[in-house]
Amino acid sequence: MFLSILSTLVLGTIIGSIVSISVFGFLALIDFFSSSISSFFIYSTGNTVEFSFFKIFLYLLVPSLLGLFVGFLRSLTNDQRWHGPPDVILSAHSRTNPLNIKAGFLTSFSAICSISAGGSVGQYGPLVHFGATIGAEIKQFAKKAGNMQIFLGAGVAAAISSGFGAPIAGLVFAREVILRHQSLASFGPILVSSLVAYFVTKLFFGFTPILPSSIGGINNFAEFPALVITGLICGFVAILYMRGLTHPKFFPDTSKIHPWFQPALAGLLCGIVGMFIPQVTGLGTETIQNILSGDVLSNIAAQFLISKLLLTIICLRLGLIGGVFAPALFLGACSGILLGTFFNTMIPDTNIELFAVAAMAAVGSCVIGGPLANMMIVFELTSNYQATLAAGISIVFASLVSSKIIGQSVFDKVLLNRNINLDLGDESLILKSIKIKDIFEKKCLRFNENNTVGDAIKNLTSKKSSDGFLINSEGILLNKLELHQLINVKKNIKLKHLKKNKYLQINENENIFNAIDICKDFVGESIPVVNDKKLLVGVITESDLFNVYIKTSRNQRELESKN
Repeated sequence: MFLSILSTLVLGTIIGSIVSISVFGFLALIDFFSSSISSFFIYSTGNTVEFSFFKIFLYLLVPSLLGLFVGFLRSLTNDQRWHGPPDVILSAHSRTNPLNIKAGFLTSFSAICSISAGGSVGQYGPLVHFGATIGAEIKQFAKKAGNMQIFLGAGVAAAISSGFGAPIAGLVFAREVILRHQSLASFGPILVSSLVAYFVTKLFFGFTPILPSSIGGINNFAEFPALVITGLICGFVAILYMRGLTHPKFFPDTSKIHPWFQPALAGLLCGIVGMFIPQVTGLGTETIQNILSGDVLSNIAAQFLISKLLLTIICLRLGLIGGVFAPALFLGACSGILLGTFFNTMIPDTNIELFAVAAMAAVGSCVIGGPLANMMIVFELTSNYQATLAAGISIVFASLVSSKIIGQSVFDKVLLNRNINLDLGDESLILKSIKIKDIFEKKCLRFNENNTVGDAIKNLTSKKSSDGFLINSEGILLNKLELHQLINVKKNIKLKHLKKNKYLQINENENIFNAIDICKDFVGESIPVVNDKKLLVGVITESDLFNVYIKTSRNQRELESKN
């Protein structure tokens, strides 16, 4: 018992401390590069507002070059794609998809470059991924100190806690969005890690909170149905945002553009937009704070909403790296101000800023799939029960709309586009990692084209088998032979002259999950297994597939019971 308590404290402290320092470094680099580039623009143009040729050149060149550099960094990853929270979720639910420290560093550094280029992306997605990566790396040095899920969850919770200044939200996010279970074994280390990260950040680095602590509360009972309507509308805003990010028909085909130049194109666009609407470029944190302070008019907020939505979709689809949560908060804040202003014409003393906070939480919740985490962020940053309640109302109805139309968070949609459906359970991920070639039986009855029916019957009966397989001289599968059919055929007929049967065959590289679905209507003794060249390599039975499924399910239940 004492060792368990000690390991929980030590594990949580180590992960929380390292992640909090890493988060500070990440945010400090973003601030340094962004400030340096902004200062460069001001110094070079003499701090004037007129559009000189040199100013236009700088606004277009610098983001484009940074985007080009991001494209180069992208080429250094093994699978030519960026990594983020979906990979963390997959790694937490599948033992065959470990996080890579190289991908973690490249993703984080690329995010810094993307944000510095004015990319309309967020910082929390890369932070979540890097926090989880740190947890995974620490696991390599503490192989007996709990399972991988605990380390991933602790890293994620610490990253959220450090980034937002919300330790309880970090705990809830890790368990609600990433792990998706509430095991007692993971609770202690994740909570300790989140708390340590919070206190280390608070003591040494400080926080820049997104939400004001003086947001106020609900002023009129009529605001409750208004918050319901706000949630419904925010649900549709989230749907547009997620469709734009994940649906192939919502964005032009960019496959003909070199991967290096896609982020450069996004950077160029950010430079163009930045000359006219700089508020929608970069993280947008300052603009969110201005919206919540009432310094942004509703007509301007509408302009920001449309511009931010389009720019974020373009940036992320063209390969700039960053999170989706911060832009979701921006979209929510703009939507909330618009709706709050509208309701203020009908409801006296409407707390417009409260609607902005509720809308932020609603859109953010739909996008990342974390309603409780978003409510806790509101509560911890505002210490306002009424604001949390208002956010909860909008979250519920936004989630209802989003779940009915899309059904999943943006993270799950990304995984689904990679043919990974978490709704099918962890067993499906494990079964997809096992190939037919890992379990098939190589021994089976093979007949050549010159063998007769009599030869086949004799061999089948002697081996007590009901089926065999006809192959040519190269080993290519030609036909499946079944004993009950051969008995009624003349014994001297060569097998190559028999009518070809309709039979099921399966490739050796097929995974067990798909194989079970393919073979669901199969009736017979065995199924031939072929390679990519159609060569017969062995057989598999329904019993083989069933045993793998039973074993996988039993192991998963035992693991959950242990947790």
